[in-house]
Amino acid sequence: MNQKIKYYLSRFEKDDSITLNSTVESIQQQIDFKLPEDYLDVIKEVKEGEGEIGNNSWLQLYPLERVVQVNINYRLLMQQIPDFFLFGKDAADTGYAFHKRQHTYHSFGLMSNFNTDFITFCGNTFEGFLEYLYNK
Repeated sequence: MNQKIKYYLSRFEKDDSITLNSTVESIQQQIDFKLPEDYLDVIKEVKEGEGEIGNNSWLQLYPLERVVQVNINYRLLMQQIPDFFLFGKDAADTGYAFHKRQHTYHSFGLMSNFNTDFITFCGNTFEGFLEYLYNK
């Protein structure tokens, strides 16, 4: 993880006791796309956690071992936006996802109707996503 990402996550509480029982390869076998490398770099180190990003944003990252199940749990929502994969959320009802092919980062309401509600672009990289949250 680079220094800028560490800075953005400085108030992020992670559980250092968690070990990744699933390998990235086993997760990749369950999904139909490649996870973004910059996301993997962060999640391998953080594993799971949540915290304040800047003064107005909160981020909870789902652990890699549960991220596939989280997307299954939200299947009615995620079926509406099949090109996206949910990886986290805020303290309210905003979900954070990346585009499966473009590896861009986005936010949307977890109770959205995508005929009327928007998906917000948050960055081209995980660092850009954190910068977006930090400056929000």
